[in-house]
Amino acid sequence: MSNFIQRSITGIFIIIILVGGILLNALSFFLLFLIIIIVSMLEFYRMARHTKARPQKYFGVLIGVVFFIVNFLFAVGFINQKYFYVFIPLVVLVFINELFLNNNRPFTNIAYTLLGIIYVAIPLSMINYLVLSPAGELFGLQTGEETVDIVNYIFQPERKIIYSSHILLGFFFLIWAYDTGAYVIGIPFGKHKLFKRISPRKSWEGLFGGIFFAFIISIIISKIFIDLRMLDWLIIALIVTTIGTFGDLVESMFKRSVGVKDSGNILPGHGGLLDRFDGVFLSLPVVFAYIQFIT
Repeated sequence: MSNFIQRSITGIFIIIILVGGILLNALSFFLLFLIIIIVSMLEFYRMARHTKARPQKYFGVLIGVVFFIVNFLFAVGFINQKYFYVFIPLVVLVFINELFLNNNRPFTNIAYTLLGIIYVAIPLSMINYLVLSPAGELFGLQTGEETVDIVNYIFQPERKIIYSSHILLGFFFLIWAYDTGAYVIGIPFGKHKLFKRISPRKSWEGLFGGIFFAFIISIIISKIFIDLRMLDWLIIALIVTTIGTFGDLVESMFKRSVGVKDSGNILPGHGGLLDRFDGVFLSLPVVFAYIQFIT
């Protein structure tokens, strides 16, 4: 099977899983991105070991998972902001744990452990605020009948939370449009290298092709997902294409620094989840900040 066909099949599979998980309901969204965080962080920590660092991968993943869960529950109004204080002792424990691990380069290990959380878990946790909001009173969850428990709250979210997938779907549509445009234009016409030292295959022609595709899709999206104005979608497209490109280059820089081609092999033709979501990790926080600014 040619690499192009393999990439195409895998790409279609990724789109189906992401769109299906986002569209279905809040629970499928939660489980989908929880899995993405876990796998991406494990890939990051595995790559870090090529530098002879020994990050606390399981404890780091645990902190990342807890961070995502706390943000999910805060976004739907089940908990208040005081629960974020739990991360102070968890971060302190990263330093204390290193005392007992007897590894070389202890502060390098600590740095990579925390960087996995900052690079993967924090950006993906911001996704919660693009799709979720409480339908009842904040933190009281008074439904008019009784205060619900957490299991009932998540598995029967109707009347209790507002789940809207439009902005998140639009965000991913723009990323895919940019990737498609960069590939379609960059492969046959790419002559001028964008950042040869880091990524020899990327070209200015591919960049502008991707931006053009993303702008066209943003105009179409603005007619379907009217949560935001056309101008807002165009600005988000600009953020996704520019900051997302830097996100791709940053991950390529990391791979080059540790001497690996792909972050993993879970996605045939694409590498690992870290490879697939590299543009998301940097562009999503900026999109989140922009949406908070305009709303």
